[in-house]
Amino acid sequence: MLRKRTYSGIMCLVILSMALTSGMASCSKSQDTRGEILIALKPEMISLLSKPEDPDPVNTGIPSLDSLNHKWNVRQMTRVFPDISPDDEVAARQGLTGIYKLVVPKGTDLATMLRDYEADPHIDYAELNQPYEIK
Repeated sequence: MLRKRTYSGIMCLVILSMALTSGMASCSKSQDTRGEILIALKPEMISLLSKPEDPDPVNTGIPSLDSLNHKWNVRQMTRVFPDISPDDEVAARQGLTGIYKLVVPKGTDLATMLRDYEADPHIDYAELNQPYEIK
């Protein structure tokens, strides 16, 4: 069952989508030099996390992820959707419960880092945390 907050978040996305497709707004990437990527764990991996709400980047409970996080000097690992319960079945089916933001030092080679994380069999996908500007 979705909580009320989830409905409001979905509604915001629907309205934004409608505005973008009708030409009422435009969306463009803004310049950003943050050292952040987003990863999505495969659904079966989420239950292996020792602290899914607030994971220690180098002691997650998933050895390959711990190794990558150590290699890339991940300073912080936080849930992208902290208000969604890990037990929310609808959110889990949509892949929202296992998305994490990884923060690394500025100047990190993010392209190579992404390739390393994408190659991990426990990770569904990895991408830059690229902010967009709505106009």
